[in-house]
Amino acid sequence: EAQKYIEELIQKHPVIMFTKVHCPYCYQAKWAFDSINVKYEDVVLTQRPDAGIIQDVLLKMTGARTVPRVFINQKCIGGGSETSALNKQGDLERLVKDAG
Repeated sequence: EAQKYIEELIQKHPVIMFTKVHCPYCYQAKWAFDSINVKYEDVVLTQRPDAGIIQDVLLKMTGARTVPRVFINQKCIGGGSETSALNKQGDLERLVKDAG
């Protein structure tokens, strides 16, 4: 059930991330998108009773359970550090544009 929910969200939103409230890496990823004026869907796990289950499914899907888990065009690009690095290289904006 959780996997179906996650897959539907990822298909529906070109840019989506799964975050927690007091996570500096989550803020790093959000800032990267904000800095290039890209809108994203933010699924805040802190506010969900099924957060652990969602993180377990994300582990199976992406190889990591940590947040943020950032997806562009249904592909996981990693977490906050990877998102920030792609932004610094100028590749984040290109990935988003390629996603439509």
